[in-house]
Amino acid sequence: MCQSQNIKSCNGNPGGGSMSNRSNKAAALALAAAMIASSAAFAEGKQESAASAAKPVVLTVTYATGDPLTKETTHEIIERFQKANPGVKIQENLSVSTGAYLDSLKTMNAADMFPDFFECRDTPVFVRAEMLAPLPQELVPIFESPISIYGTVYTAPYSAAGPNGIMYDKKFFRENGLNENPKTYAEFIQLCEAIKAKGVAPLVAGISDIWHLGFWFGKYWVDNIGTKNPDWIADRYAGKVKFSDPDFAKGIQQMVDLFRKGYVEGGFMSTKESQCVSVLLAGKAAMYYCGTHVFTQIKEADPAFELGWFPVPDDAGNVKLMGGASSNGWALSAKAAQDPEKVKAFTAFIKFFFRQEQYAYFLQTTNGFPTTKEKMNYTVSGTMATVLDAFGKAPKSLNWNQGLGANEMPSTFRNWSYKKLQEAMLGQVSVADALKAMDAEWEVQSRDFNPSTLKKAALVPVATK
Repeated sequence: MCQSQNIKSCNGNPGGGSMSNRSNKAAALALAAAMIASSAAFAEGKQESAASAAKPVVLTVTYATGDPLTKETTHEIIERFQKANPGVKIQENLSVSTGAYLDSLKTMNAADMFPDFFECRDTPVFVRAEMLAPLPQELVPIFESPISIYGTVYTAPYSAAGPNGIMYDKKFFRENGLNENPKTYAEFIQLCEAIKAKGVAPLVAGISDIWHLGFWFGKYWVDNIGTKNPDWIADRYAGKVKFSDPDFAKGIQQMVDLFRKGYVEGGFMSTKESQCVSVLLAGKAAMYYCGTHVFTQIKEADPAFELGWFPVPDDAGNVKLMGGASSNGWALSAKAAQDPEKVKAFTAFIKFFFRQEQYAYFLQTTNGFPTTKEKMNYTVSGTMATVLDAFGKAPKSLNWNQGLGANEMPSTFRNWSYKKLQEAMLGQVSVADALKAMDAEWEVQSRDFNPSTLKKAALVPVATK
């Protein structure tokens, strides 16, 4: 570049004998002005480039909101991530449906609002619809037992499946001489009778949220089917078993009897899961059967509440619990994976979420069960220690709708069945007729879905009446 002291040689008149001083000054001023304009343009270009580089990567996320505390904890970790990573903005488009979470996602997809990443609970459904990207390979080693679908890992599991059990007020039990440790299912029913005789509903259940029925359903499934024949669903496809068979029918009858005999607070069909803790704390019900994720919610709502927990044994006095690794977890959409910046941002979020500081906080707050190879250091309550002790000793099984491979159910069959069982709880149909209807519906749905042969299936919203 020509420097100001070399103007003469730059303007083509090295001798300069015929040019006046005024002409030299004018040329120098013109060149200086041009250089200033050029420098300004360059600086402006750098600013535009910097502004472009500073534009945040936007990720949309959806997760289930049925449990208020898990929702709040997840939101807080997202806020922490954004504060630590100002180049990424996460927009939370949350599920507000009281029905099936899967149906909410189907509706979002139909409206072209499917999130960049989300809490995935029906992983094979989305894999077959070709809507998921494989979990970035650098993330897979974070987890102790990542679950693969058709040979590929798609999700970052945030919590292993944990047990359900009875939460109760130890003070109420103590003052009324109630049994805090029933040894058989018959003793549990006797406990319900004793509480009912005192004018208090023994149990509260949030059946307005259709999926909440899965807590009690899972208890009888684990007792009678899951821990005895983990391939029962595969056998149902093969026609070897039916829902109307005695072992299955026994558990369903016991579950329905809880509701039909007045052991569950009468407003169960209009009660949401988010309201159950309030019913328990208000003394309108003495017990609440649910997962450990509500422990903190109870203690925060009423620190004076003496929280107790016990598992409900089976007829023979055996304690069997829900538990195990599952494919539920954070998943990246196939569409978002087409953008390298979104993949990079998603990867950064997953690493952040599962670091000691964040993940230990998540587990402690939600009383979850860790999935990482790294051991998380956090304090558990005495009640949670009781749960962990029982969990370590008990035979375990996942719920009926959590099976993979040959044990994967048609995606809408669970909720169809729960609605039919609600009718039985209300006395609108008998248990026998409800189970016959389940067998008939299975034949219809399994004609269009068989995990052994089905490879791809579009994700479409469920028709509503």
